[in-house]
Amino acid sequence: MDQNRLQLIVYTRKNNVQQKMFQFGHVVYISKKMNYVCLYINENQKDYVIGKIRNLHGVQRIEIGPEVLEAIK
Repeated sequence: MDQNRLQLIVYTRKNNVQQKMFQFGHVVYISKKMNYVCLYINENQKDYVIGKIRNLHGVQRIEIGPEVLEAIK
């Protein structure tokens, strides 16, 4: 099954929220000083994952990053 991956940048208020991001996708980078997390999710699960992350206490905003990973064939 070939799927595209989207980059999400999640800005948080606290560092303990950042550790919860591992259950939603592939975490690439965590900045404890700047309080954000970069992670990749499947494109078809975008609405579900963003809705779940928005409901977490301590999330300021979510941005969809400029990078899209193409599926490897």
